[in-house]
Amino acid sequence: MDDVLIVGSGPAGAMAAAELTARGLRVTLIDYGDDDPALRSRVPDQPFSQLRSGDPDQRGYLLGDRLEGIPRSGTRVGAQLTPPRQFVNRAAESLLPIISEDFHPMQSLALGGLGAAWGTACCTYSARECELAGLDAAALAAQYPGVVKEAGISGPEQDPCTNQWWSGVAGHQPPLDLDTNSAGILSAYQRKAAGWLRRGFALGRIPLAINSVPHEGRGANPYFDTDFYGEARRSAYRPRYTIERLQKEPNFTYASGCLALNFRETPAGVDLVCSREGTKVTFSGSRLLLCAGAIGSARIALASMPLAGQKTTLLCSPYIYYPTLNLRMLGRPADDRRHSMAQLMALFGDLDRPERTCSMQLYSYRSLLLFKIIKEMPLAPWAGLLAARALQDALAIFGVFFPDAPGPTKTLRLGKSNTSPAPDLHIDYALTPEQAALQRGLEARLKRCFLGLGCVPLGRVDPGKAGSIHYAGTIPRINPVNPGFYSLPDGRLGGCERVFVGDSSAWNWLPCKGPTFTAMAGARVAAGHLAASLGGRE
Repeated sequence: MDDVLIVGSGPAGAMAAAELTARGLRVTLIDYGDDDPALRSRVPDQPFSQLRSGDPDQRGYLLGDRLEGIPRSGTRVGAQLTPPRQFVNRAAESLLPIISEDFHPMQSLALGGLGAAWGTACCTYSARECELAGLDAAALAAQYPGVVKEAGISGPEQDPCTNQWWSGVAGHQPPLDLDTNSAGILSAYQRKAAGWLRRGFALGRIPLAINSVPHEGRGANPYFDTDFYGEARRSAYRPRYTIERLQKEPNFTYASGCLALNFRETPAGVDLVCSREGTKVTFSGSRLLLCAGAIGSARIALASMPLAGQKTTLLCSPYIYYPTLNLRMLGRPADDRRHSMAQLMALFGDLDRPERTCSMQLYSYRSLLLFKIIKEMPLAPWAGLLAARALQDALAIFGVFFPDAPGPTKTLRLGKSNTSPAPDLHIDYALTPEQAALQRGLEARLKRCFLGLGCVPLGRVDPGKAGSIHYAGTIPRINPVNPGFYSLPDGRLGGCERVFVGDSSAWNWLPCKGPTFTAMAGARVAAGHLAASLGGRE
């Protein structure tokens, strides 16, 4: 029997596996493990501009051999997935059924989970945010060094702005270079930074899980602007890299092809039932750690306990984005050397009250191709194409995230599936009138901030209620919808002795800032508690 079974190979599962394996425990990570190495390997190690002008095989990875990279209609969750990344959610669409009128989250059964397409933005949470979420700030901070070493984080030096989202982390790499567009926006902000801060608007460099220097056998980012397509010298962290490293350890096993369904505690430990190639298989361990993501972990836990048909909470950060035109870039050439991920981070609102604050990530626009932005322009397609070609170096995309709190209008419940071995999840999700009013007010004031930076909004795009892909709070410490379905401060699943929750399922509240860095640290915290329950090995 193994010491620990872990479900899920995403950012939380990979970090927990690294922590537990390092402690000498016998670990088996159970995963479906979908992947597409063949298409990923077709992206040449060259700058995007050279690929566009000279690679005869570019269609396969830019548009897809079957044009699968071109959305048929609307703006859907996951529309940013390029063909080499579309394996991330392809198996989940049929095997993890969701029943909902208007909440269609991105789920993953990929090797690396949603982390296989993660935008790599990293944030720390303030003491107040940790308090609201039910997290132990000191315990998280103690795990930051382990996350930084495993993932490789490039981050800014501390200043009054960046302290708002990156504090108490040592050992990170220097920040990545900014592209021409974002450097101009940051310069405009810094000329009046004190005034902006008084208005509750902080803007600065964003920490990213991307190497700015070589790290742990992975290369530095080459600034090829191909990060949405290929490996870019493995500079951007993917949980797969941790799994590959751990597979060389004698006390770690990776069990792929398994769809986890439910568990049962026994006098000796825990039995986990999975579907593998149409057959039920059972894994046994002394402890079980759920790291299948907020929605996946809840599905497994609800299916395993006498709670069928009952509801639980669901948190999802509301998200919209604004394509803007940076007037300072009109007529100016842009440097070809750039990475594709977020360039800048911002917070806006009452900075001392995270419940009344939104966050922003700023992207320049080029490598995702013009057709995706043309359909968002209030122009005929031919006119939109001409405008986009002329203005692409001046386009700045502000992705805006809002916090979320639990309530009776945001729920999921288990149901029987006729299409998959896994049960259906029925989801209802609606903002409260107070939340909607707060969001409208923040957005109205934000537009004035954009204009003050010289960025003219070209429109507002809402990708749908699940569009942020930031999910949490399905097995919270305090569950206002179903008090009998909860997790304990040490990560243990309520009502269980040997089952632990290691991802954002356990959070009571979801900040507006990206959750992944904190979720990775939290997984290592939960792994430590689990190890202690076994007699703990350092």
